[in-house]
Amino acid sequence: MKIYVAPMAGITDYSFRKILEKFSPDLLFTEMVNAHLLATNDKTTEKELLKCDNFQNTGTQVFGSDEEEIVFSFQKLEKMGFKKINLNMGCPQPKIIKNGSGSALLPNTEFVEKILYRLKNILSDSTRISIKIRIGYKDFSNPEIYLNRANKYNLDFICVHGRTQKQMYSGTANWEIVEKLSKIPRNINFFGNGDLFEPTEIKRKTSSCNLDGIILSRGIIGNPWLIPQTREFLNIGKINTIQTFDETKSIVLEHLQNIAKHKGEMKAVLEINKFLRPYFHKFWDKNLDRDSEFAVIENFYDENLKTDIDKIILEKRIFEKIKMIKML
Repeated sequence: MKIYVAPMAGITDYSFRKILEKFSPDLLFTEMVNAHLLATNDKTTEKELLKCDNFQNTGTQVFGSDEEEIVFSFQKLEKMGFKKINLNMGCPQPKIIKNGSGSALLPNTEFVEKILYRLKNILSDSTRISIKIRIGYKDFSNPEIYLNRANKYNLDFICVHGRTQKQMYSGTANWEIVEKLSKIPRNINFFGNGDLFEPTEIKRKTSSCNLDGIILSRGIIGNPWLIPQTREFLNIGKINTIQTFDETKSIVLEHLQNIAKHKGEMKAVLEINKFLRPYFHKFWDKNLDRDSEFAVIENFYDENLKTDIDKIILEKRIFEKIKMIKML
């Protein structure tokens, strides 16, 4: 089963993708990009969000609501070197759907059909198109129609997230619907997504599905170890890759230095903060089982670690921040 990492705004930038590459996902995505900004030659989008030196293993994702801008964006991304381009039909965020983008595209089946038809006739056969959807939006509750569209246009894959737009990220992803959809006859790849945080629960959610792969999203934030751990558990039923405290510090320092190199030190000391608690939280979680055969971290616990991390988050000088991380 293939393991992809989802496009996530503010998360899967170049600096974090360089970390993720070390853990060998089958495909990474850049942050999602705005079709309108691409069509108007926005430099931040082109130079920062789409910064890439590994087009073989990196895809990108477009969101938008204007047909011409979406088609133009796909053409532009193809010229830039991207060979795997996804149309975002799943983002539930209000600021995205208020403009008719993301999951707001789901009820507009004829509009999406026109876009897919044009893209398949304009882009090179070597440029692979895919779609990522949710199972519902307002009165729309027929995700099967997009599996049919994906088959009709021989897309690279369809990814289904088991929530409606209204749910946002609350409640739980409905993997029963994902399973049902995955068992409909098809000629394309089918990926599942939603609440994939730990190898054991990933296996439980996916074992009865007919999947070609999964797309990890929130579970990967500060946890690149999830990639090999999931692959191992799905393939051999045990976990050989164990997250250690020393390796975590090393990865965090490398991540911080990546951001500083590509965005500058001022951005680095702020942007790393959103990752610090996710990177380290397992080591202060006293309820985590560290001795079971399915343990994902070494047997290390520090009840004061959360306080130390909170102090590091407040530090705004990069050299002090680095020093404090090293001293953990």
